[in-house]
Amino acid sequence: MTSHRLTRSVGAPAPSPASGSLSSGTPFRRLQTRPLNQRRSRISLGRLANLGLLLVELAAVAALAWWVYTSIAEWRSLAEAEPLPAGTTETSWMATNTVLPGGHEAPSQASVPAHLRALIQPTAMVPLPTAAPGRASRLVIEKTGVDAPVLQGDSDEQLRMGVGHRLGTAGPGQVGNMVLSGHNDIYGQVFRDLDRLAEGDLITVYSRGEPFTYVVKQKLIVEPTDLSVLEPSQRPILTLISCYPYLVDSHRIVVIAELSH
Repeated sequence: MTSHRLTRSVGAPAPSPASGSLSSGTPFRRLQTRPLNQRRSRISLGRLANLGLLLVELAAVAALAWWVYTSIAEWRSLAEAEPLPAGTTETSWMATNTVLPGGHEAPSQASVPAHLRALIQPTAMVPLPTAAPGRASRLVIEKTGVDAPVLQGDSDEQLRMGVGHRLGTAGPGQVGNMVLSGHNDIYGQVFRDLDRLAEGDLITVYSRGEPFTYVVKQKLIVEPTDLSVLEPSQRPILTLISCYPYLVDSHRIVVIAELSH
């Protein structure tokens, strides 16, 4: 077998470390430099990211400034609102700028979504509330089949549950005008057949189980803005109010009855 040995000629120069070769037992590694254009691209991407964050921060500050500005403007508009005329209480001012209770926009089956149509169908009446002394708790009209609870107040919240007793009006059997309101085509349609009442028909209002019977004297069709039917009376009368006509609700039907002695 022939053995080969590497030999260096005498006088031949030794390889230089700068040429990348290994010297006597000491390792050297060639330095690898990255291209200049690659470093520049990375710097550009970093600057773009910083610029994007700066724009987001500026947008957030602008939105906050706009919110503060609009809030202050709204507060100033409320503070500078025109005060009520001298000598006019808030209650009386509201009374002269409202319409008769019991009103709403008449719904139709076509305009009401299917999953909400149950709201305009007759519903079961709520249990009778516990009435305070002198307050109405139940209304019975035998001719029209009405037997409904009476709640204090005639806003939409009360009229959803039954008949509403207008606050500040007389109580059952008291001298004055007791005003009761109800819907005719939604939320139980408690006053659906109010137009069937005629002079001489009986209406009974209960207070803590005690009945007070009223006799129908008059039936009117008025504009929603006709507030004369809310005026006090020197006699013990009952005023029933509802929308009219059925599913149109452009007017109000008013039934006035007087306490039977």
